[in-house]
Amino acid sequence: MFNMERMGCASEGKPMLISANMAAKTLGISPRSLWTLTRAGTIPFIQLGRRVMYSPSSLQDWIARNTFVGGVKNGEHN
Repeated sequence: MFNMERMGCASEGKPMLISANMAAKTLGISPRSLWTLTRAGTIPFIQLGRRVMYSPSSLQDWIARNTFVGGVKNGEHN
């Protein structure tokens, strides 16, 4: 049986996956913009059957990788 508590997720009280509407709200973008990023393969997502879900931790990682500091993308060097 799948045990979320053993994975350290249930004990934090945070969901492992969130809906598209919640992801869009969390990112501060419209659901349409989120869907455009999803279809383009730009933003990480998980497909469960026909339902598209998003991992909050993957979204945080994506934000960190796509953050620009001083005109340079995080993690990249000139």
